[in-house]
Amino acid sequence: MDNKINLGSLKCVGAASCVGGKHPDPPLDAFPLLAWMVSHPRHGSKVFTEDGAASVEAIALQVSTTPSYEALAAEHGTTAEHVRQAIEYALAAGFLG
Repeated sequence: MDNKINLGSLKCVGAASCVGGKHPDPPLDAFPLLAWMVSHPRHGSKVFTEDGAASVEAIALQVSTTPSYEALAAEHGTTAEHVRQAIEYALAAGFLG
């Protein structure tokens, strides 16, 4: 995008670009043990545990059959706190309800 702004005797000329625009919804600010990137080598563009062990989706899909955070954590190779945040995020995102 190019822009020209006239400030009286001052004239500013510049160019800018916008990169990205894709972000998880809801934002991850309240979930420090979760991560996201456009194209993660293992999880693609899904929200995942920051240790890379599992996607929020994978954990959320199993919570109804394995309601123990510790058991889910052991199955996915992460911690119960990562699992708790993944489930809370899935609820906030409307994936679970």
